[in-house]
Order: sequence, then C-alpha cells, then structure tokens
Amino acid sequence: MDLRKSLGILTEDNKQSFKTKRMIQYVNLKLSALGQPYFQRESDKRFLDLATDLIKNHKEKNRLLANYLCPADQRIQNFIDSYLSDYKTKINLRMPSNTFILDSHGIARALSLPPDKDEFQSSIINSYRIKQGVLHNPKNDRRTTKGVFHICEGGLPVPDDKKSVPINVFARLLLASLNPPKELLQLPYTSSQEKHAELFVSLLLRPTVSPEV
Repeated sequence: MDLRKSLGILTEDNKQSFKTKRMIQYVNLKLSALGQPYFQRESDKRFLDLATDLIKNHKEKNRLLANYLCPADQRIQNFIDSYLSDYKTKINLRMPSNTFILDSHGIARALSLPPDKDEFQSSIINSYRIKQGVLHNPKNDRRTTKGVFHICEGGLPVPDDKKSVPINVFARLLLASLNPPKELLQLPYTSSQEKHAELFVSLLLRPTVSPEV
C-alpha cells in the first residue's frame, strides 16, 4: 500500500501521471460528445459509460445549435461576413461549427500525440514527445522573406512593392482551406488506433486582463 498516495500526498511523478490521466479522460469526453472516436482504453471506457446521459444531452444541444460557433470563431466569421459583403462575392463562407474547442491549458499538447506513443508522423509533420513537452518538425518550415508578397484588395492601400489580388482570390483560397482532405483533419491523438477522429479544432484563449496596464 502506497501510504503517501492514499493520503493524497503526491510526488512529482505521481502528480504528472494524475494530470495526464485526467487530461486523457477530459479529451475523450469531449470527443465522445462530438460523436468522434476517442482513445480506446478500458478504464476510460468505464468512465465514459458513467457519463452516457450527459454525453447524449450534449449531442442533442449540438444538434439544435448546429450553427453555433465558439466566441473566437464567431469573431472570425463576423469579419468574413463584413469583408466579403462589401464586394458582393457569390462564395458563401462559413467557419466549421462542430469543432473541438481548446478551452484550457494542456489540451493542444495532449492532442499532438497518441497517449500510447511518443511520436506521430504524417505527410506534413513529424512530432516527438520530449522532456520539455512536444517537438514539432514540419516538412516545410521556411522562415524567409524572399519572394513577392500578395495582399488582398480592400482595407488599407496596397504598398507599391506588393502585388494586389482580387477579393475572390481570398474567398476561394479560404474556401479550399475549410474543405481539406481527411488526412489533414486527423487528430494525432487517435492515430495509433483503427478509428481516427477527424475534425477541426478551435483555439479559445482567455488571456488575463490587467486594466492597470
């Protein structure tokens, strides 16, 4: 019997293990509520069985609020609607609504790798678990200013050393990015199993506001 653990006196290793387990349960709960495959582990399956009614209720709310966007995505949608309406483009652009919302610290790191592996590889990125966190090595990682910058028309004047492109170019590029192949929608979190979660994620940051600054 581990007396320190039973009394709630956790070592650094135990704290990390506890936090990791809770994060996996939280991510699985969110994926299940979105109707997506989650990381299959017997202990987590029992945990989700306890939350079955809660998950069903959440799914029904998602169905009724089919066009709901998290606050961060709604601000982007408001900009798109305002920007494109002035140019009367025929392309109707909508941000994805059924997304996995990154609403607390540590979730993005948890989604970056499957819980049972220390690496993830795809056609665009290789990721590795290291002591400090997760190392991402994109296939195309070019930090350079060489070449010509293209700026979409509208808003501030386009500088002479840049090239302007019509508003429809922006609209069509954005439309293509919102309809990627399934491979690019796959979450690394479920990549080690047969059924993969495939969806967008939404970054919802809540910065600390300091009025005196």
